[in-house]
Amino acid sequence: MSIDLSTYANQLSVWTASLVENFLPKYIMPNLQMIIQIILILVIGYIIGKLGKAVATKILSVAGLKRITARSWTEDILKITGYKGNIVELIGDLVKWCIYIITLAAVVQVLGFTSVAYIFNIVLMFVPKFIVAILVIVIGFIIADFFGKVFEEATIKIFREEVLGRFSGGLIKYSVSMVALVIALSLIGLDVSALLVLFGALLMIIIIVSSFGLKDLIPNFTAGMQLRSELKVGQRIKVRNYSGRVSSVGAYSVELDTGKRVIRLPNSMLIKEPFEKDNGKK
Repeated sequence: MSIDLSTYANQLSVWTASLVENFLPKYIMPNLQMIIQIILILVIGYIIGKLGKAVATKILSVAGLKRITARSWTEDILKITGYKGNIVELIGDLVKWCIYIITLAAVVQVLGFTSVAYIFNIVLMFVPKFIVAILVIVIGFIIADFFGKVFEEATIKIFREEVLGRFSGGLIKYSVSMVALVIALSLIGLDVSALLVLFGALLMIIIIVSSFGLKDLIPNFTAGMQLRSELKVGQRIKVRNYSGRVSSVGAYSVELDTGKRVIRLPNSMLIKEPFEKDNGKK
């Protein structure tokens, strides 16, 4: 008895087609090619997104951004927002989601939803600007932190006053940070005119308050520059009812050691008042 293989093959193909038709919804078979295409786009987009994040974080880490921002206050700001990663990881995530948005836009385009694809394209145009804005903020905050520390240390060294040093360093730090924030917001298309007015008003208030606080400090500082050439440490002087040996000539005060206590006299007082010293009168 001979076996007709072609007959069995035809029967098997008919049975397979009937089985697929019964188990799969009727709308899948006509659109099977499109469904496979969408699945391939999603899989490829997912893989490219992961690779994009890995490449971006690797490049930024090699460039030193992770090391530079490790101890900056940008990390503290990220913790406040609830993000658990660092700046490099944040930029990597933005690159990843940018690729994901491109992938979703391609899927929507395949499905024929042109209006929805247009929305994805608008979002896609915004994401690169957002990444650049974040980089501007990060770089601006790093520069602000650097100059803030420089001004703080310089002020402490000149005036020998930690409070004034912290104030001047903080003023420079937050001013530069505000400028970076304004530039970043303008890059993403936001109106920053109100923010500029607010920043100018705050800066004006700070300057006015500082001028009142420094009205006594500046005369003492300029007087101290003159006293450094007239007084020496260990020299005995007498001014008003105070007498003792000079223990230090500071930026805005002179310390006298009376033997029982140390008296601090403002530099402007020694300029305005006559005083005696070891080698004669002023």
